[in-house]
Amino acid sequence: MFSLEELQKQNQEIADLYDILSVLIEYPALRNNPFVCALVSQFNDKVWMHLVFEDNTLYSELLRHHDAQAREIASRFRDSATELRKRFVHYVKRWCKAASDEADEEGFVNESREIFAMIIERVRYENEVMFPLVEEHLQA
Repeated sequence: MFSLEELQKQNQEIADLYDILSVLIEYPALRNNPFVCALVSQFNDKVWMHLVFEDNTLYSELLRHHDAQAREIASRFRDSATELRKRFVHYVKRWCKAASDEADEEGFVNESREIFAMIIERVRYENEVMFPLVEEHLQA
């Protein structure tokens, strides 16, 4: 099982990569750059690993907690990962592929913004809601 501190560290690493990639996506010429592709791959690995760890760690304990509200929050948080996983897997496969036209490139940048926003919002929610919930219900 992973500790709360390890999950917090993973969130910080995801947020740091987000800060860099959210700037880089605004420059279409960098989309096929091998260094940017490597950062996207690293971002993918960190996000994916974090989502897996969430399922197999403290949140699974919250799903079995006697407090119904804690169970409901944990359940919604877990369920929200499903949509993120689907979109993110499709997105990462497209990252280092050359765009067919300018409209496709613009659509890809918009998709990047949306997915990055979903990820950073999840990190924020985890930091502000889930971690305090874990501290209150599981580490007290």
